[in-house]
Amino acid sequence: MEPLKPSAQPVELESLVTTFLTELLHTNHAVATQKAYQGDLLKFCQFCRCQATPEFFKPQTVRTFLANFAQLSPASRARKEAALASFFGWAYKRELITTNPLLRLERVKLDPPAARGLERQQVEAILAAIPVQRLRDRLLFRLLFETGLRVGEALTLYVEDLDLSPDDEHLVVCGKGGRRRTVLLDAPSLVVQLHQYLKRTGYKHGALFRAEKNYRGGPLRYQSVRQLWVRYAAKAGISCTLHQLRHSHATELINQGVSLGTIRKRLGHKNLQTTLRYAEQADDTADNELRAWRRRQTADQNLARAKKR
Repeated sequence: MEPLKPSAQPVELESLVTTFLTELLHTNHAVATQKAYQGDLLKFCQFCRCQATPEFFKPQTVRTFLANFAQLSPASRARKEAALASFFGWAYKRELITTNPLLRLERVKLDPPAARGLERQQVEAILAAIPVQRLRDRLLFRLLFETGLRVGEALTLYVEDLDLSPDDEHLVVCGKGGRRRTVLLDAPSLVVQLHQYLKRTGYKHGALFRAEKNYRGGPLRYQSVRQLWVRYAAKAGISCTLHQLRHSHATELINQGVSLGTIRKRLGHKNLQTTLRYAEQADDTADNELRAWRRRQTADQNLARAKKR
């Protein structure tokens, strides 16, 4: 395809957007990302279609479009900018446009999201609110809490991804960007629940978590899981989100002295900077660590003095 001229028409823009979204699908981007980008880019196409001079790669055109969303929250505006930035970056890299307009605009700056974990007793109270016969739900939410998996990662697990060899139980998960990682199943109660679940369902292969129609339903959907969590949390009298289970796991690891590098690998973070959000330790944990360091330092000093005598 020839590089677009400044007189490019909206129909060419829509064609490019369609190609871009198709590539997102083929490169295994998250479904939520695909849907969000699709919605934002189609709005941009509609906006350009209504303009007298639809030069979609001009900074002023993009600035005017984004001004329509000034009333939205910073996070919502940042998401729209991200969709446009990804699209224009893709088109510029392939020499389909001559300039990337987002490079000439100031982007919304967001504060790093604070990690909002739950106390273990709160999580246990919610899990206890799940009926005993709801084996699938008890296992799923226990798995999310004890491993820190993303919900989407858990819902794409297959029985074949499990290795329940004694004392080396683990699973292989496909995370963001198609990156695969091994996650140790180090909670004994979780391993017990997994064995019970597989025995009850008789699953030998295929999706691990399925819609319950005599254990023969299709893969469980995120929306269904979220609704279940809201119901169980309300039953326990606790207000929280499903994603907080992941935060809770990371916070526990931090407070137990697990290194950030290990936590990064376990959670599947690409950058250590993302993991640093969880580094705000509880006061007692921080105090105990400092006391232990001070005791080691004092012991070393005393040993050095004794050697000099």
